[in-house]
Amino acid sequence: MKKMTIIFVLIAFCALISGCGSVDKKENDEKNTNLRLLEENLGSKDAAFNEGQDFLAKKEYEKALESFKKSTVKDAEFYAAYSLDALKRSDEAKKAFETCVEKGIQPVESLYNLALISYDSQDVPSAKSYAEKVLKLDPKHIATLFFYGNLFFVEQNMNEALKYYKEAEKINPESSEIQNAIFLVYLQAEQYENAWKMRGKLDKESPEMVFAVMQIAEITGNFLDGANFAKEELLAENRIRNLAKILFTKGGDLIKALELAEVETIEAGKYSLLDRSTAQESAYVLALDSEKNIFVSCAANPGNLIPAEVSEEGIKVEGINQIISFKEVSAKLADFCKGK
Repeated sequence: MKKMTIIFVLIAFCALISGCGSVDKKENDEKNTNLRLLEENLGSKDAAFNEGQDFLAKKEYEKALESFKKSTVKDAEFYAAYSLDALKRSDEAKKAFETCVEKGIQPVESLYNLALISYDSQDVPSAKSYAEKVLKLDPKHIATLFFYGNLFFVEQNMNEALKYYKEAEKINPESSEIQNAIFLVYLQAEQYENAWKMRGKLDKESPEMVFAVMQIAEITGNFLDGANFAKEELLAENRIRNLAKILFTKGGDLIKALELAEVETIEAGKYSLLDRSTAQESAYVLALDSEKNIFVSCAANPGNLIPAEVSEEGIKVEGINQIISFKEVSAKLADFCKGK
């Protein structure tokens, strides 16, 4: 009934996390091992255990604890320990899980929960030790494989993190959470091509994941595939829409980029970005102003907004004596501003 959420280290070009520097834990509504074990006791003749089961399902942990303490069912000790931990009575929960291990009551799950409690108390060596004991007893305990991988990820040991994520993947290759974790290892290790190849396995409902894939698309030159990766509804997010416009422009579809820009309300003095370069010697911005006029601005003279026009053939920029085809916009503007 516990599952680790992935907490990832911030990387240079994007944050894919809700927190940083820790491995958090949360209750999981899915039917994981603890829940399955509880369901195996359905119909128990022990009224106290059945009562505790009902309270646990309702997350009424105080009542569940009292019921499990009265039960004669062997596994009730394990669920009493779980209830203590859910009540944040960690010291008592730790002792109770240790007793379960000694008595052979759900030793694998008890050790796993001890690993989580240890991590929460910032005792990483103990967390690792408990996780290792779990994997000796059950090498395919997927929650522990994932947890262990998370520990190595936070420590920036990407080789070990990937090793355990891959083991978890063998057991549940359909898990988007595991795929996301592997993807982020590749990202942190700057293995961008490997990360890009994984895009079809990732959670496309996650704005963070979609944004990261789009950033990798720009790094690897897969502009149009990256621009089209985001679902229509995610384009409502400014950062995703802005990056989509840039990717469409770099991929040669300036018209689509302009369509995305047209739906925006641009305040006076601000602009809607269509393309940009980060190379200092050739930095430029291609954008729409508040009047929806397209312009180019070079870093050497950012206040000088150079008018531009778009036609079926491409884009005409004042000062460039030719129409730039849509596929050449990024390269030509970089060259133009490099000479400024």
